[in-house]
Amino acid sequence: MKQFWIVGLGLLPLVAGCSLFETNPVPPSPALTGVSAQDAAWKDQIKRVRGAEEARFEPLVEAREAVSAALAQQGVNDYDAASLEEAQQALDAAESGWAEVANKRRPNGDKLAAIATDAHRATRLAEIARYAAVREINLEKLVAVNDQLETREQSQPTRQARPVTGDARDLVGQKVVPDQLGEVSFQPGTARMKPASQEIVRQLAGLLERYPSVGVAVFGHTDNVGPSAASLERFVKANPKLEQQAPSQAEKVRAFNLALSAARARTVAQLLVDNGVPARRIGARGFGDTRPVASNDTQAGRQANRRIEAVIVPGPDSPEAQRARAENAGS
Repeated sequence: MKQFWIVGLGLLPLVAGCSLFETNPVPPSPALTGVSAQDAAWKDQIKRVRGAEEARFEPLVEAREAVSAALAQQGVNDYDAASLEEAQQALDAAESGWAEVANKRRPNGDKLAAIATDAHRATRLAEIARYAAVREINLEKLVAVNDQLETREQSQPTRQARPVTGDARDLVGQKVVPDQLGEVSFQPGTARMKPASQEIVRQLAGLLERYPSVGVAVFGHTDNVGPSAASLERFVKANPKLEQQAPSQAEKVRAFNLALSAARARTVAQLLVDNGVPARRIGARGFGDTRPVASNDTQAGRQANRRIEAVIVPGPDSPEAQRARAENAGS
């Protein structure tokens, strides 16, 4: 079973760039003080190449490359088309500004600063769009492997939890929450974690600290029961796009449960970050009521379906992730 997980998860740079908290993966443009220093800095970014029709402005070159990479990234339009569109608009603005000064021997420093600002914005948004697509695709691969593993486990007459011991390779594939560390639970209908569960998440953070080469994927699940009618309507009104679709009652409940499970997974991830786990080692996703493990017709079944699962996966610096990056770069 361990090999099955390693093969499946070796495809993932997963947890590298998988985090929902890494919202600004592109370093900001360098800050300088003084008008003359700023002008000089931007002019230093202009590279005049012999034989070329026009000079190169480095921030603009970086923006072009970032947007091109985002456009080529599989799934980017499915997962973050808005950021990609904004990146393209910012790049267009930078291109327009550069066209006005490209052939001038001494371009205006303020104009260059404006171009650089648009270019850095294009780069940042393009990278966000690309990383969002990579993150979601990797999580989908992980979910597929997890579903296969659960099918295998359900076919076994008995299942004994393995203790959280051994080396990092032994840990990969273990569902440490709830199987080893215990259940993580929340106040009904909210993403407010119960105090006792916070200690379990801190134990998980300690485990990740002891094994720096691994990461964790956090999955949130709910039963199929929605909140009170008033809470459900508040949720719908707070989401204009959902309200515009005129959803049925069942669709409203499913949307609420999906949002709730995602919020709970993010709460766990954020508490891990608060306890020192680098965000790049964490992935988080909610599935609402789409992955039940028991019947929703009984109270016990519904309680079993309301759960957080935390699965240990190869971390961004693990040999598996490094091999995957090398294979992707060579393909």
